[in-house]
Amino acid sequence: MREDINVSTIDDSSTNNQYKPYSLRHWYLGEYDWRGEKVELIYGTFYNRPGFFDGENGHTSIVQSIKINKAEKEYEIQTKNNLYHCSFDSLLFERQDKSPYSLPEYEDIKAEYYKPVDIKNLSKDDMLLVVSDYCDYYFERLIYQNDDGSEGEYNGSPHIGMFTDTYLISNPHYEYDDTEEHLDIRYYVFNGAFEFYSLKIGDKKNLWIENRGEKKIQISGCGSIIDLKPGERILAWKKRNQE
Repeated sequence: MREDINVSTIDDSSTNNQYKPYSLRHWYLGEYDWRGEKVELIYGTFYNRPGFFDGENGHTSIVQSIKINKAEKEYEIQTKNNLYHCSFDSLLFERQDKSPYSLPEYEDIKAEYYKPVDIKNLSKDDMLLVVSDYCDYYFERLIYQNDDGSEGEYNGSPHIGMFTDTYLISNPHYEYDDTEEHLDIRYYVFNGAFEFYSLKIGDKKNLWIENRGEKKIQISGCGSIIDLKPGERILAWKKRNQE
């Protein structure tokens, strides 16, 4: 397996080289099927890795060993050719939780560094689209409740276009379950931005958008152009039915 197969590239001209050589951010320990065998790789965003742009998404080759360095607040992960520095604070805990592989002292690290999306102020009238620059197509997750209080479900998938890609989000149950919300969100994906061309979320929902990444994302197609800063949450679309 070649070291560091590229998955996608994000233009990161604003990087100030604050990271160590061979740093991975927004990372997790995942699985890969290599010639019929399940192997461990690190998926994440590369910084200060020769031969790669800063901010380039991809994965390493097969992991050889993992050590925890509490003094530097990072995992040191060795592949065949390189030693990667993977900080505690940029570990993608939701994805790591779903991984079949474990990290040393993971539960203690998660207890200290995991920052879940704040949903305590969201009501049944609210839908929250979570985006970030380090996720493919900027999409991280969608959070909402159905009218009966159950957790809303969705399918999300990219569509590769000739000129630009799009991302599609829909409700898998809507056609045969009238308790589910109508959901049809579609947007064009650009460098540092995305533009809605379908925003059907029913008349009873507000759409909030939160940027969990490290860079500003420009959003259009929801009434006005929004420059969403890291850590910011805004009301992008107000419900039409006020009952």
